[in-house]
Amino acid sequence: MATIKDVAKAAGVSFKTVSRVVNGEKRVGPEARERVNQAIRELGYKPSLAARQLAGQRSYLIGLLVPRLGASYIARMLIAMGAACRASGYNLITEMLDYQEYRRSDFFSINFSARPDSVILTPPFSNEERILDYFEREKVSIVRVAPAFEGYGLRVPVDEEPIAMELMRHLIAKGHRRIGIIGPPPRRLASEARVVGYRKALAEAGIEEDPALILRGDFTFASGVAATTSLLALPQRPTAIFAAGDELAAGAMAEAARLGYRVPDDLAVAGFDDSPIARMVFPPITTVHQPVRDIARAAVEAAINPDFKPQPFEYKLIIRGSTDGSRQHCLEPYPF
Repeated sequence: MATIKDVAKAAGVSFKTVSRVVNGEKRVGPEARERVNQAIRELGYKPSLAARQLAGQRSYLIGLLVPRLGASYIARMLIAMGAACRASGYNLITEMLDYQEYRRSDFFSINFSARPDSVILTPPFSNEERILDYFEREKVSIVRVAPAFEGYGLRVPVDEEPIAMELMRHLIAKGHRRIGIIGPPPRRLASEARVVGYRKALAEAGIEEDPALILRGDFTFASGVAATTSLLALPQRPTAIFAAGDELAAGAMAEAARLGYRVPDDLAVAGFDDSPIARMVFPPITTVHQPVRDIARAAVEAAINPDFKPQPFEYKLIIRGSTDGSRQHCLEPYPF
């Protein structure tokens, strides 16, 4: 493996100059910096994390607090954040906090294996005031993905309301007027924008809102099944269901099939996130593609550079067979 002295020799500079370039210091001229970077690329030099930590005041570690819920979303976020950290010369470390246990207890502990330069919080943790207070007391910089309110930490805003309205407009355009929704748990503030979009789209179309059609789940398959059982037992059942997550939607489709309803002929079902399960069931699920990779990159960039200002994220409505019988097959490759 190439060493820092090998890079210095190839670039015709001192090893201290190489160290400054590797650590992002500005006291190196552009010509020397380019020679060092060229030598690093040609030799495949990988600077030691321990050496970089000793050379500066940073750990070059970005932390991510991981909940147990939303496994697919978190897995995709982990992959994308890990790649973004590596591209910037950082390492990603994780610590898991069980959200249900956290909510039930007055005491909680967050213990990363090493002190990171910054910690990224995704929903629901990005909107938990006790967790924000904890990191503020510990003087740890944090980045909050999809924050629902102002508070400690840098913010990476995520606005899901417009795309939720677009999905609802699709269902309404298909002729549906009795549309049920399986929303997020009451305290999942970031995802509540999906319910707000549902309500605004109904009002926009002049459809009276029926409280009986608004149920809550916990983003799991089982809660999608349970909510659909209740919705389809109503005297005036819905002809379409908007589920706030794809696992909820898959559970809704399974329960509809068990009860003898055909999707989408008897009951249209739509989800949210465009997670892998949306492509694994039949018919494949109409859903919203969430730009997880872009959100993850923005969060990492904000963790590294406090002056970073993220741009609005682009969501996309993906219409498939669960709401449109003419689109039964789903053969397109999975967009991360």
